[in-house]
Amino acid sequence: MRKRHVAVAGTFVLLAGCSAGLPRNVRDEIASEKNRLPQSEQQLQRAQSTLKEDLAHSPALFAGAPVSTQWPARLRSAQGSLDHAKDDLAQLDKLDRGRSQPDNVRRAEALLTEERKLRETAVQDSESVVSDAASWLDFERNVPHYMASMQQTYDDIHHVDLTPVSQAVQKAGQDWPAKKSALDTRFAALKQSSADADSQWSTIAAARQDAAVGKARGAEVATLIEANDSLVHDKDALTHGAQQLEADSATLYDSWDKILADLEVAHRGNDTVYSEKLTTVRTHYTDVAAKKTQTSTDTHWNDITAPQYHTVENDLGMTIAHKDAGLFDSEATTRPQPPGFAYIATPEQGRNQYGYWDNSGGHSVWTWLPEYLIMRELFWGHSYRPIYINEFNGYRTAVRSGRTYYGQETPAAPPKYGSHGTFTTQRYAGSRYVQSGGFSGSGYASNRSATPSRPAPGVGSSFGERRSEEPGIGKRFGGSSSGQRFGSGSSGKGFGSPRPSAPRMPGKAFGRRR
Repeated sequence: MRKRHVAVAGTFVLLAGCSAGLPRNVRDEIASEKNRLPQSEQQLQRAQSTLKEDLAHSPALFAGAPVSTQWPARLRSAQGSLDHAKDDLAQLDKLDRGRSQPDNVRRAEALLTEERKLRETAVQDSESVVSDAASWLDFERNVPHYMASMQQTYDDIHHVDLTPVSQAVQKAGQDWPAKKSALDTRFAALKQSSADADSQWSTIAAARQDAAVGKARGAEVATLIEANDSLVHDKDALTHGAQQLEADSATLYDSWDKILADLEVAHRGNDTVYSEKLTTVRTHYTDVAAKKTQTSTDTHWNDITAPQYHTVENDLGMTIAHKDAGLFDSEATTRPQPPGFAYIATPEQGRNQYGYWDNSGGHSVWTWLPEYLIMRELFWGHSYRPIYINEFNGYRTAVRSGRTYYGQETPAAPPKYGSHGTFTTQRYAGSRYVQSGGFSGSGYASNRSATPSRPAPGVGSSFGERRSEEPGIGKRFGGSSSGQRFGSGSSGKGFGSPRPSAPRMPGKAFGRRR
C-alpha cells in the first residue's frame, strides 16, 4: 500500500512539473529583460538631466528653436515606452504563474519581442536626443568648420548625376505602363530635392555672410544649423533616392517566389534558435515585348524569431511570398500558397505565357509550356502531380476569402500542401523538419487517409484553409550569392522539351527562346 502511495505521489509531482509555467529558456529571457529595464531607465534619466543642462548652457541659441520643445517631448515618449515595457513584463509574470500551454508560450514570446523593442527604442531615442543637443553646441563653438562642411554638402548635391536614373525610369515606364506614373512622380521628387537645396541656400545668404566674418550669434546660428540639417536631408534624399529608384525600376523585370524549404529548432548553449530555409525562384525578363525570360534559384538558411517561426510552421513546402513581374518588391503577396499556383492562368483566361488548360480524360488539367517546364521542376521536383481545374478553383475561392489553401478536398481528407501535406511528405522527405519528427504531430502521419484527432497548429477546424493573419515577412528575406541559374541569354545547354528532371549543375542555362 505504501508503495502505491509513493507511486501516486511521484505521478503527482511529474504532472505538476508538466503544468508549471513557461519553459526555462523563456524564463531566462524574461529575467534578462528584467535586469536590463532598470539600466535603461537610469540611462533615460541621465539623458533628461544632460538635455536640461545643455538647454541652459546656451539659452540664446535655443530660444524659439523648435528643438527646445521637440527634444523634451521625445524623452517623455521614451519614458512612455519604458512604462509600456514594464507592463509587458508584468503580464509575462502572470503567464509564468499560469499553466503551461502552447498559447501561453506563444503569447510570452510575442510579449518578449514587444518589450525588448520598446526598451531598445527608448534607449536609442534618448541617446539620439543627447547627441543632437551636443551637435548644436558644437556647431556654435566651431562655426567656420561647419560652414565649410555645409558648402561641401551643397556642392555634392549639384554633382549628383540623374541621367542613369532618368534612363532607367523611362525604359521601365515603357515596358511597364502601369508603373509609369509612380516612376515619374518619384523622379520628379528627386529633382525637387535639388531645387529645394538651391532655395535653402539662397534663404540663408545673409546668415552665411555673417558667419564668414564671425558675426553670427544666437538665433542666426540656429538658422544655420537648421539649414545644414535640411541640406544634409536633401543630399541623402537625392543620392539614396536615386539609387533606390533605379533599383526599384529594375525589380519590375523580376517575378519571384520565396519557398519555405525547411524549418529547424535547435539549441545552442542556453539559447533556442529558430531557423528557416528559403528557396528563391526568380524569373527575370530580358525582353518584355518578346516575353523572353531567365530563371534562377538560390537557397539559404535564416535565423528567425520564435513568433516568426510559429507564423510559418504550418507552411513547409509552400510559397510564403510571391511577386509578379511589373510590381515593386514592396507589393509582394505574403499569404502562403501552393508553389507555382501564382503562374497558372484563370479558367476564364484559358492560357498565359507559362501554359494553358487542356482537356485530359474529360478533365481540364494545367499544362506547362515546354520552355517553362524548368519552373515546374523547381517548384515541385519529382513530386509534381497534375493540377486539375477543380483544385485551382478551390485555391481561388480560398484566396478570395482571405484564407490559405492547403489542398484538402474534403474535411476528412489529408491536406496536399503545407507542413502536413501529402505532397510535402514526398518533396521534403529529407528535410531537417521531417528528420526531426516534424510530421509526427500530424493526425495524418500514421494513416494518410484518416481523420485527424485535432487540427494542426495555426488553423481552424479544417486544415484545408487557414485565415491569413500573418504580419508581412518580406523584411526577412535576404539575398545569396550562391545558387543555380536557368534562362536564355546565358552560356550553357538550352531547355526546350520535357525531361524527367532538370540538371542541377551551376552554369547550366534554361529559358524561353522565340
